[in-house]
Amino acid sequence: MKNRNYGVDLLKSISMLMIVILHVLGVGGVLAGTIEGTAVNNAAWLLETMNICAVNCFGLVSGYVLCKGRYRRSRLLSLWLRVVFEALAITVAFAVLMPGVVGVKEWFFAVTPVLHDMYWYFTAYFALFFFVPYINKMIASLSGKEMVGLAFSVVFIFTFLGNITGNDIFHLHGGYGFLWLLCLYLLGACLRHVRIRPKINKYWFLALYFISTSSAWGIMEIFGSQSAIGYTSPLILLAAALLLLFFRRLDVKPQLLQKTISMLARTSFGVYIIHTHPLVWNHVLSGRFASYAEYPASLAVLAVILSAAAIYAVCTLGDWLVEKFFKLIRVDLLEKAVDGIGKKHSKNSRKSQNALLK
Repeated sequence: MKNRNYGVDLLKSISMLMIVILHVLGVGGVLAGTIEGTAVNNAAWLLETMNICAVNCFGLVSGYVLCKGRYRRSRLLSLWLRVVFEALAITVAFAVLMPGVVGVKEWFFAVTPVLHDMYWYFTAYFALFFFVPYINKMIASLSGKEMVGLAFSVVFIFTFLGNITGNDIFHLHGGYGFLWLLCLYLLGACLRHVRIRPKINKYWFLALYFISTSSAWGIMEIFGSQSAIGYTSPLILLAAALLLLFFRRLDVKPQLLQKTISMLARTSFGVYIIHTHPLVWNHVLSGRFASYAEYPASLAVLAVILSAAAIYAVCTLGDWLVEKFFKLIRVDLLEKAVDGIGKKHSKNSRKSQNALLK
């Protein structure tokens, strides 16, 4: 805990709030309900642009944290159990409250979320997790210059070339998948290892984030191209990196604040799982906030942020309760058993090697 960077944890939780804001604007019907050229339309799209880098932040943080962390198989197991448990709990709730919308498919999808790509980010992360120890060994073997070269190659190939041609030549699917998450992991790991002058005031990074997102919004407005604010857009990727550079320099000292940030970081992925469950997505969130498009611009922005905060709070509470339940039934014993499999094998291998040497 002493070595924990609470600024990065804070970015993780803020990024999830930003993702909820995007969903209130998108599936919630705010963007679709505004008239192009109006003040509320411009404000809604500016808010969209300022938050669209949130998914990139999550990917960068994964690389930044896990590249130096201890690889444990149980990390994926516990996450998979949480996803399945919460998906089943939501399905049960809908089966009781809205039985007509729950069929065999919904039950089957709840217990096999990866096989049916129920949550695209979890599916991508599931695949990435198996490669993490090998990626980390590669990163650790690189010099500072080689890491800069790797980061430059990733950015040039997967952001500049794709956006210049206007075609998905490397099949990134707009950033919704394993390949883009892999790119983000590599970039996050490089940011962890490459030194940036400490004399640079951290607030410059925050100012440049606003400049980057505003520029992306301006390009979209002028040229009418939404690719400028996509996940793989150079300006949006830059915005995410700048936020990581800013938050990693934050010094969070009050112990109570540290515990709160740590809890929010732990439950942030649960917020994603709960509010993007297909039943919640289609029957609770879809079009729910379309009326905000009729508000004055400033009031509409405030309403979107407050609605997102309310969704975030409810989902955080839900995931926190699941966390407590898992502690109660001692899921940690299963995690320790899974982690112990490799240790026992390695110990037996070392004993065999020593016996042969003797």
